[in-house]
Amino acid sequence: MKVNIEVDMTPEEMRRFLGLPDVQGWQKQMLDSFTENMMSSNEQQQEFMRNVFMGAVNPWQDFFNAMTGQSTQKKG
Repeated sequence: MKVNIEVDMTPEEMRRFLGLPDVQGWQKQMLDSFTENMMSSNEQQQEFMRNVFMGAVNPWQDFFNAMTGQSTQKKG
């Protein structure tokens, strides 16, 4: 037996129905703070970009190595 239920709700209505907290104000505050900090310091911008790009490479490389059986540890 197959039963399909279609619910026509906005994300806001679903959030309230599930009893989840409204974090839109907090998200806006955090984003504004992050933007202000990033615009105030060129060093922070460079560090952020380095973390984004270098941090994104290593997990994928580790995943690939794990899937292919390769190890990053030197055997001695």
